[in-house]
Amino acid sequence: KAAAATFIAEMGVDMSVFKSAKHLASWAGVSPGNYESAGKKKTSKTTQGNKALKTMAVECVLATSRQNNRIASHRKRITKRQGKMKGRIASAHLLLTITYNILKTGEPYHELGSNYLEEKQNNKELKMIEYLKKKGYTIAPSEQQTA
Repeated sequence: KAAAATFIAEMGVDMSVFKSAKHLASWAGVSPGNYESAGKKKTSKTTQGNKALKTMAVECVLATSRQNNRIASHRKRITKRQGKMKGRIASAHLLLTITYNILKTGEPYHELGSNYLEEKQNNKELKMIEYLKKKGYTIAPSEQQTA
């Protein structure tokens, strides 16, 4: 409840102030930095922003760590590749995007589940197989070779 109160106190409920969820995330200070030189992306800091909103968003992300939901799985997936802090900030960005969309549309949040991306990938593969079958190709499982 305190998190929701902080979000409302810092952002307000009128989302027409922000052009998009990315603008809100940038204003909150959870957008990734963009430091590129000579065609190489270099490490950079996040943008400066609203300290209270940024802190509360990260705390909310950490509070979901023991739950089995989309935000927790997002943080774990990013943390594996890029480290704890980037995982926290990336998930805080996701949380603010979700918050923006809830306040903008007025529709309640529907949890997609922790394995949402895996299911989406499987559906994509099934659609590709169906597409190839329509085009006249025959699809058969490949034989796995053992060494």
